[in-house]
Amino acid sequence: MHRSNRYFVKTLRVVAVGIGSFIVASSLAAPAFAQTASGKSEAAPLPITIEASDSLEWNQTDGTYIAKGNAYVEQGQANITAGHIIAKYMTEGKTRDITQVVATGSVTYIEGENTAKGDKLDYDLTTNLYVLTGKNASVTGPKGTMTATKSITYDSTDDNNRKVTAIGKAHYQNSDGRNVFGDKLIAYIGADGTLKTIDAYDNAKVVTAQGSIATADKLNYVASTSLANLDGNVEIIDQDNIMRGARAEVDFDKEISKIISGPTGKRVTGILTP
Repeated sequence: MHRSNRYFVKTLRVVAVGIGSFIVASSLAAPAFAQTASGKSEAAPLPITIEASDSLEWNQTDGTYIAKGNAYVEQGQANITAGHIIAKYMTEGKTRDITQVVATGSVTYIEGENTAKGDKLDYDLTTNLYVLTGKNASVTGPKGTMTATKSITYDSTDDNNRKVTAIGKAHYQNSDGRNVFGDKLIAYIGADGTLKTIDAYDNAKVVTAQGSIATADKLNYVASTSLANLDGNVEIIDQDNIMRGARAEVDFDKEISKIISGPTGKRVTGILTP
């Protein structure tokens, strides 16, 4: 999806304080919130603006910054809006490194071309992992969109293989027009935001841009080859043609589907319309 905003907060220093908002300068260190590629170079400190309609609180004993009421945090091309935002930092040392950000209430995170939404964001900056929860959780970028009704977990520990796990009627729509569904989806994203592979579990389904549908108990899809392996109660529907079996291998680019019988030897079936 886009470059990583390897920022969030190191070395916080209050520059200006006003009614309902303040600005801090920081040297930044955290991956982008959505499915993005990251830049490894160090950037000069950028100011962070924090606003809220109700109150702003800085608790130096607990090591927290709290913004309540239409809370808004902005830094460079990145910003978070939510009803309530808490940033926790290390109280030891001079830098006050932020270790966790928790935002609740209609959360929206925007970084460049990427947008993430949910009811709650729990972002652990020490592990480069966030959990987005809510019945309409979504992460959207220029190369794809992931949605789920329970949670989306984004792990950028390995920058070239970012792991995105969606649970609850999960749906991934790729920029090539293909859609993958499942009760649980696990996708691996490259550094440039391109989908590498995706695994779907329970009520797994792939729908192509041409309208072909493949369903199974579970499936593995490799984006670079457009190949999918399906296992368990496989059904492939292409217009009026239907094939069923225990397993299947599908080449979506070449439109070749191979149905395979299971260990029990149960016959595969097909209904083909001339």
